[in-house]
Amino acid sequence: MGSEITEEMAVQIYQKMLDQICAAYFGDDFDAYTGAIAVPLYYSTKDNAYEIRNIAQMKEAFVAYRDYLIGLGVTDFVRTCKGAAVLSPTKIIGTHISELLRHGTRLREPYDAWITLEVVDGTWKVTHSDTSITDTSWQAVAFRQGVKKANEQDPQSGDA
Repeated sequence: MGSEITEEMAVQIYQKMLDQICAAYFGDDFDAYTGAIAVPLYYSTKDNAYEIRNIAQMKEAFVAYRDYLIGLGVTDFVRTCKGAAVLSPTKIIGTHISELLRHGTRLREPYDAWITLEVVDGTWKVTHSDTSITDTSWQAVAFRQGVKKANEQDPQSGDA
């Protein structure tokens, strides 16, 4: 990883992570997704904070969100880094804007999000994700439905 990360490098790492996650959704590639997302994952909306505690929750959330994107007719999930800062050689925080498009036409209003990336087992991964959306927005509901489904299948996993 190197001990000296510049802001330009942080932006590149951040954007690469955004692109990897979007490609994973559209490629139905859960392995690529988990290569970019840490477990546990802490995420929040304007209203609440949540935690995905295990791979079963992550898988169900991934599938629910992917299925919602496909069902909505999203052809391009464009996430663009607006800036990133280096907090330490193993921690970056940044902000981006997310847009959902169908053949170039915006389906929903863009929304802001903030991600914390940390080196986990030698790889940059998302450890925290915060969005400007509300708990009742379709994005938040779709993701949470997957976590809830995993909890119902495995009551030992706890609520997220």
